[in-house]
Amino acid sequence: MVFRIVLIAMVVGICFYLYKQLYGNSTYKKCEKCDGKGYWRAMRGERDKCDICQGAGKVIR
Repeated sequence: MVFRIVLIAMVVGICFYLYKQLYGNSTYKKCEKCDGKGYWRAMRGERDKCDICQGAGKVIR
């Protein structure tokens, strides 16, 4: 019984480690101004292209 718990904890830990290695070392991060959408809502509700990320939704770290 304890062996199964330890095995499951190891599998979860390995999955978390792989996730951090793949997505944590990206050269891009989400744009803070538009929340990664590439646009933001203007005063009247229309979409304006984000001038920080130029509509990509991500910026270089």
